[in-house]
Amino acid sequence: RFIDELSVDEKFLEEYAKWSLELFSQPDYLYGKPRDNFPCEITKDTNVPTSVHALRPSDIKCVGAIGDSLTAGLGAHATTPVGLVVENRGLSWSVGGDHTYSKVLSIPNVLRQYNPDLKGFSTKFSVIFLNGQNATNNGLNVAKSGDRSNHMPDQAEILMSRIKDEKLCDWNNDWKIITFFVGGNDLCSFCEDKNVSKHTPEQYVSYVRDTLDKLYNATIPRTLVNLILVLDVRSVQSLNSGGFVCETLHKRTCPCAAFPTPEEARILDDYVPQYHQLLLDLAASTRYDGRDDFTVVVQPFMAKTKIPVKDNNKIDFSYFAPDCFHFSGKGHAQAALSLWNNMFEPVGGKQWFWHINEELKCPTKEYPFIFTKKNSAKALEEYQRATHAPSVSTSTAKPEKHTTKHHKHHKSHSDSSFSKMQLVVLASLFLLILILFVLVITKRQQIRGFVHGAGRRHLHGF
Repeated sequence: RFIDELSVDEKFLEEYAKWSLELFSQPDYLYGKPRDNFPCEITKDTNVPTSVHALRPSDIKCVGAIGDSLTAGLGAHATTPVGLVVENRGLSWSVGGDHTYSKVLSIPNVLRQYNPDLKGFSTKFSVIFLNGQNATNNGLNVAKSGDRSNHMPDQAEILMSRIKDEKLCDWNNDWKIITFFVGGNDLCSFCEDKNVSKHTPEQYVSYVRDTLDKLYNATIPRTLVNLILVLDVRSVQSLNSGGFVCETLHKRTCPCAAFPTPEEARILDDYVPQYHQLLLDLAASTRYDGRDDFTVVVQPFMAKTKIPVKDNNKIDFSYFAPDCFHFSGKGHAQAALSLWNNMFEPVGGKQWFWHINEELKCPTKEYPFIFTKKNSAKALEEYQRATHAPSVSTSTAKPEKHTTKHHKHHKSHSDSSFSKMQLVVLASLFLLILILFVLVITKRQQIRGFVHGAGRRHLHGF
């Protein structure tokens, strides 16, 4: 109904046409930057591991995903308002399989470089109010637009049913990666629900736990679950700067974060970090450690991602669909790259924000596997030595001082030397000024003008 109303709103249609033209005219908006040759060496081993802690990209035969509209690919190519109800599932960062790696960067398209026979990925598109979650080409992408954490246990049931009944994958023998990302709708709409306790951090994590329990207790074998920390929706408010279209659509997509009252803003400040921490604690527990062929790994790259900005410090809306909330094709590509890179960063040393302007990480000979909490110790120690990071618990390890520029470098030996040089220069300058001051006192009448001018020129040059 909301889209129907906007479709006959002349002002909105006019503004939307201008806004979408501005976005879609950018050369990398549809799919992100084009990619040339795949950067990683492709090695295959016929010895398939029995432990999830030795799982390599070439071992993965099947992908799936549960979540909401950000996994369904809603609105990624919405050139008109009608496109806002179209789910571009083939572009989905975690489970889309349209085109190839060179055109669409997604987890399945990277994995297909290692295993062309990969199964489970979604293709093409679906429409929310028609087939949505059950479209023919959805594969194991069972995400549903509008769903919240309380819907996830049902999605887990649908996912397992498709694996078993539709035989999209071999239940017993195929190694599977399932990406689980939910929470945005809980945070975006908590203020509109009369049942306030429905979206508390404790209630949120209980739904996530129930979902993971279903997967674990169903003894779905050979499975690694990527558990993605929820986006910090508080940044949505800054996206209102996109103008009339953004503000209008935010009233429906994320009202509690886009237009919060002071009390709602305070609640979000409390909820968001707790949503993150409780998932970290859940994954760090021993709850899912009883089997060697199943594990849950938190991938935190969404949690502290800041809104990308251009060189002029204005928001770069090219990462977003025209509704200024969901991802564009470029945004999906960036999320895919960041998830992949997180997978090859040790637990406790993972990046908490998008890997913007970074290259795809490649498995190495020493660490050819996807990192889990049981195989990360050595790599984490090396990472900490290289970055001078203190030793921290993997359940709470997270960067605390990231900025919108996304990169922060530690001081090197050359930085220290430069600081010492600055001290020497400053000391010398102070001594020179002191000498000049003495000269001024003793010979003020003869050289006042000269000293004043020379001193000013020297200070300006410094």
